[in-house]
Amino acid sequence: MTFLHPNFVYKEVGLCTFSSLSSSNTSSNALNDHTSSTHKASPTTATTTAMAQLPPEDVATMPTQKVVFNAPFDNKATYYMRVINPGTKRIGYAFKTTKPERINMNPPNGVLGPSESVNVAISCDAFDPGSEDTKGDRVTVEWTNTPDAAATAFKLEWF
Repeated sequence: MTFLHPNFVYKEVGLCTFSSLSSSNTSSNALNDHTSSTHKASPTTATTTAMAQLPPEDVATMPTQKVVFNAPFDNKATYYMRVINPGTKRIGYAFKTTKPERINMNPPNGVLGPSESVNVAISCDAFDPGSEDTKGDRVTVEWTNTPDAAATAFKLEWF
């Protein structure tokens, strides 16, 4: 991660890799790494504040690390990522991207109770790979404990 805020945890959930089909073992519209993993919150990334009294707990994603958008790039493509809260506290989450003009998430944010999960659509709009640099394209999910254990609606002020 390149930037940290003391009240929430970051996880780069995906490097949006754009590739042409060049070998027989690469499948079109494939997601890399279909297994689930749990990502630990670092105790150094949380402080005691009015917003978050305890460090955020773990979060899991499927796929765990990477979403790959394969050629052709002249049509919009959408893949789904499952965000899972295996912890015991309610969390707020928010997706961010380095290319908001091309990469979109729906829903881009929300609230998950303990043991709840949500499918998030990650879409890549059509683009010309010859004129755009995609090497730095990233999608990041941030999460924090909700200040109210009964919160059901996301609030930007948590972040």
